[in-house]
Amino acid sequence: MRLGTAGMLALLALAIVPAAAEDAPERPAIAGRLNTIKDLQDAIKGCWVWPAAADITTGMDITVMLSFRRNGEIFGGQVTYQSPNVSEQERAVYAAALAATINRCSPLPLSDSLGGAIAGRLFSFRFTDHRKQKKV
Repeated sequence: MRLGTAGMLALLALAIVPAAAEDAPERPAIAGRLNTIKDLQDAIKGCWVWPAAADITTGMDITVMLSFRRNGEIFGGQVTYQSPNVSEQERAVYAAALAATINRCSPLPLSDSLGGAIAGRLFSFRFTDHRKQKKV
């Protein structure tokens, strides 16, 4: 399931507009240059901050495709899957968390070799939030 056009445009607008210094989320500590795809995956996952539990009711699975520039900037993002049966309001909460992740992480400190290898390619990242899902 994909975000609606308005939701996707909002996500991309948030992703490319830098946050004001006083509103900028704390950037995660990334030790040194990223040299491998695993380093890249770990860095993106380390940038993700879950929405506040009070803002959600059902939990969510999200898969997003991201692409990167050679210098480590994240320049494209598309939600390719979201859990079904989740309200539009809750989808917006997770879209905002994703946009904040992109702002928080970009640019990533890629090594020259990794930057050259991944520039323009698509990478899939999955985020699963089961905090509010009922146990069966």
